[in-house]
Amino acid sequence: MDAWSIIRSGRYDTEGIFILRLILALFCLVVASNAAVAQDAVFTYLKTVSAAELTRMLDAERATFIETQKPGDGYELPTVSTASNDVELYTVRYESHVPEKDGKPVTATGLLALPVLADRSKLPLIIYEHGTVYGKYEVPSYAFVAANPSDYAHYDGSYETRYMAGLFAGNGYALIAPDYFGMGDDAASPEAYFVKASTQQASKDLYLAAVDFMKAKGISQDEFFIGGWSQGGLNATGLQERFEQDGIPVTAAFTASAPADPYAALNGLLFYPRAGIDAPWVNTIVALSVFAFQNYHGPADLAKQTLDPAVYQDMKAIYERSYKGQEGLKAIMLRLGDRPLVAYLRPELRDPVKFAVSDYGRLLAQSETYRQSFRAPVRMYFGSHDEVVKQMIGVLMAAYQAVLIGNWSDQSQNNVHPIDVKGGTHRLTFITAAPAAKVWMDGLRTP
Repeated sequence: MDAWSIIRSGRYDTEGIFILRLILALFCLVVASNAAVAQDAVFTYLKTVSAAELTRMLDAERATFIETQKPGDGYELPTVSTASNDVELYTVRYESHVPEKDGKPVTATGLLALPVLADRSKLPLIIYEHGTVYGKYEVPSYAFVAANPSDYAHYDGSYETRYMAGLFAGNGYALIAPDYFGMGDDAASPEAYFVKASTQQASKDLYLAAVDFMKAKGISQDEFFIGGWSQGGLNATGLQERFEQDGIPVTAAFTASAPADPYAALNGLLFYPRAGIDAPWVNTIVALSVFAFQNYHGPADLAKQTLDPAVYQDMKAIYERSYKGQEGLKAIMLRLGDRPLVAYLRPELRDPVKFAVSDYGRLLAQSETYRQSFRAPVRMYFGSHDEVVKQMIGVLMAAYQAVLIGNWSDQSQNNVHPIDVKGGTHRLTFITAAPAAKVWMDGLRTP
């Protein structure tokens, strides 16, 4: 007699009791497994920031963030934005895995910002992908606190997250922001800079955890948006690719100064530099990416086969953050001097053809996030005076989409729209793009 027949008949002989116990044990395992999944993410209440404080961040802190910027002709600084509601902040600790390491488990961190509203039963949600940072704690989960486990300050370096939280969460949106693998409180992992699949995974798992947490608080997700600046712009379109492949609807996305093709972007900086324009700190992009590729893809000596021996130790220190704060980083930059970026490569790679077929060049090419058919519309903001991302990189994704649809003159079928921020530097492009994107996204929301 099968188990269900035993249950229906009421016969509980020795065989029946054994089977019933087995069923109950399996049931308990399933329940326990589901509970563990639900408990994988830990949301810790940080504090509530007032609308007035958020508005101060959007004003006074913005002024500090851009005080050294020298815009080009035609740049117009957007008016100061304001916040209309308070915001609850939660740090998030959640479980994920590393695709490049056969699913190796990893504990990642991030931030959730929820607007304080009389009725928040349904909220639009945006995930923000942050740009390159030089402190391990210059990340979303530490963006609103002064202290961190390191012995140097990090607060100024995480302003972009406060700017986005003030703009969006301070005006009715739920906002989430991942720290990425190897950053924040993830002490066990190396940084996954430009590592596409791992960055997609970290962001997607934070999204899933945040949606579950919001549901538990009686909040359902309405429209879903993606945004990112610089490295985060690359990550934003990479995440859109992942979500659309996985059937998760995306309403719209925006990027600011996004190097949608890291190989093309870095190739231009290496072999076709712009005198007096290119930022002296672009050497850090090489340091962060080559060691990240070594740790996540291999080979184990990738950095040594790519970097000139004279700069290897300093570049390794930049990746590992083994220097002491901004002063330590400045000392490294002074020691590296004003050598051209191509001189950071081994002599045999200082040729664009040989660089392209090197392990490092191939891994850069694999990090692109624009060779896809975008279902949701994307607005890509690029600055005419951007010292990091050239204008042609800013329009590359839209041009590729035009190739896919076979029509450049009629852009009505192209979901990717490049927007020129006249006179915009790297930072000013972001400061302009985020509020402009919010106005656009507000218009896409269901009334």
